[in-house]
Amino acid sequence: MTTSVDLTKQRWAKIVRLWSEAFESVRSRMSWGAWMASVLGLATVVSRVPGVLYNGMFDRDESYLAVTGDVLRNGGRLYVDVIDRKPPIVPVMYSLIREWSVDMRAVRIVLALLIFLNGVVVAELVRRLSTSRRAALFAGVLAIVGTALFLPPDAQAANFELWGLLPASAAVLCVVVARESQRTPALWFALAGACVVFAANCKQPYIIVGLVVLFEAVRRTTDKRLAVIATAGGATAVALPLFAFFGGLTMVRWVWTDNSDYLSGGVSIGRATAIGAALTLSFVVLHLPLFYGAWAAATRRFRADPTVLVWLVASVLVIPIGLRFFGHYFQQVVPPLAVLTGCALVFAGRRVWQTVIAMTVGLLVVMVALAMIHRPDLTNFTALGRYVQSTTDVNQRILVWGALPDVYVASGRLPTGIFLHDGYLTGNWASRDHPLSERVIAAEPFRSRWNMFFEDVAAHPPVVVIDAARPDTDWAMYGPQSFPIGEWLDRCYNIDRVVDGLSVWRRDVAACPM
Repeated sequence: MTTSVDLTKQRWAKIVRLWSEAFESVRSRMSWGAWMASVLGLATVVSRVPGVLYNGMFDRDESYLAVTGDVLRNGGRLYVDVIDRKPPIVPVMYSLIREWSVDMRAVRIVLALLIFLNGVVVAELVRRLSTSRRAALFAGVLAIVGTALFLPPDAQAANFELWGLLPASAAVLCVVVARESQRTPALWFALAGACVVFAANCKQPYIIVGLVVLFEAVRRTTDKRLAVIATAGGATAVALPLFAFFGGLTMVRWVWTDNSDYLSGGVSIGRATAIGAALTLSFVVLHLPLFYGAWAAATRRFRADPTVLVWLVASVLVIPIGLRFFGHYFQQVVPPLAVLTGCALVFAGRRVWQTVIAMTVGLLVVMVALAMIHRPDLTNFTALGRYVQSTTDVNQRILVWGALPDVYVASGRLPTGIFLHDGYLTGNWASRDHPLSERVIAAEPFRSRWNMFFEDVAAHPPVVVIDAARPDTDWAMYGPQSFPIGEWLDRCYNIDRVVDGLSVWRRDVAACPM
């Protein structure tokens, strides 16, 4: 006797079969390239939709980048008129996109395209390493979806790590292609070296991919020296124009060498270890589908490619540098995990495939839904922004003391004081338990930074100064009165009012003419 439950099961089975047949019919009529682009494009749209639909700021790095981009598109020079310790490519991308539209969604659309292309590169990597198109396609999906399996600020913000994914993965693809190239392996290693420089100039830790490229070069059976020389040549061909265009040694100073106070930071080993352990656990839990390849390699269910293993290990080892752990630091690990899992799935059974796919879909739905609900608009200084706009001319500069670039974004005014983050002047990098002594602040490198600061405010005197050293924040002990800026404020400015909880100082033109 057929029950209603049996009838329901039969109906669902028929629906699933009809959908499967339709799916196979569409796929059979499409080329591999078109099918791959369609699937990876859909994965990109679903995983990036919260950021693409939202015009607010998910992360403070987006505010820093937006302000830096505005300085550049208004004729300013990076590392001269505005200084941050980040490499140049991402700020320049922001400036170019904001020249077209200041809507943050425009930035995230461009970034989504790059994430899609990174998925294509990862898919091609797995196809070449395994010859399985099905595994390659799913690896590409994992590379795209994996970028969204973080908390919203780390998943959807257009921050530095996401911009560096494509050139880093492309560098590894180049050396894999070089294995098969009988005529032009040197060309592929040169391209790999160039990609490494592009990646490192999106975010410094990507320079570690250069070790992956060199590892592949020295393990070649022939032409080792040629491969190394070609890699160095390709890297130099990109590095020299960047070096020349962005001020040469000035860029090197701020991006690579003048970072000792930031790297030391003042954070305790115990605190850093606890934070690192918690964030690592969170990353693993949210990316369990991507860890199948690492588990399969560790249990010898397949033989992992040595270069991919070096890529994964190197990407993990750079995370703790500076003893600061932010969720988006782990984005660099997503592509090698996706490649490893794609290669491992070639040898997996149907049950494993079903489990990994189900976990991926489930986690993606949860994290995308969370990002749609939880949108932390950091540019919420509406009243302060309106006040600054109504009391200053569009061409006049303002100064925000502290580390709150959101005020610049809300007010629509360019900064003065050359440093967007006053950790350069105080040593406060959101991890120090107590302020540095006056003796340390008076010595190098702080002395030269203070000189640069005062030279810039003299050249571009701010109409208003906003004190963002608020109580109950990590800037509470870093008020302007504790530093050389305090005497300058007392001499040239008067407290005008408090807006959005921040003190606003207005310039006394009689005491200090503009």
